[in-house]
Amino acid sequence: MTEKEKRDNGKLYDANYDEELLEEMRKTKDLCFKYNLIEPSKIEEREKLIKEILGGTKDNILIQSNFYCDYGYNIFVGRNFYTNHNCVILDAAKVEFRR
Repeated sequence: MTEKEKRDNGKLYDANYDEELLEEMRKTKDLCFKYNLIEPSKIEEREKLIKEILGGTKDNILIQSNFYCDYGYNIFVGRNFYTNHNCVILDAAKVEFRR
């Protein structure tokens, strides 16, 4: 069983040496870095990138910079979602904000 399979099955896992998980985290951290550098006035560009980072979104979301997460694809937000500056979501497991 891979470390990712262990994680997804709620078992103890070690992401520090699993190349698949490390690559997923590196990719997401690069995307978060880019997101955090986009000017706040560039709303459409920010929205497009945050939708690429997150696993699922609905309408009218605003995540202020700086934003950080581990994988991104485990985060799901509903409509009218807002989070203020310096948000960190550790998403080794599914994280949902539904409305």
